[in-house]
Amino acid sequence: MATVFIGAIIPPALSEKLSEFVNRVDATGFEILTAALVQYLGATEDLPLSQRMVELEKRMTALEARVYG
Repeated sequence: MATVFIGAIIPPALSEKLSEFVNRVDATGFEILTAALVQYLGATEDLPLSQRMVELEKRMTALEARVYG
């Protein structure tokens, strides 16, 4: 799948939160922003399979923590 460059101007506080989140989850800004747009737009079929797997693993870990935690 080809990618398209989209530029955006966001508030500094939001940019800082994005940077902190990227560092905390060991992901790229591209991955986080793509996942956020996919979720917001309800377009999960447009998310690359590798990224869908990462999201599923995170959700599974969270569910296991709730059940066994």
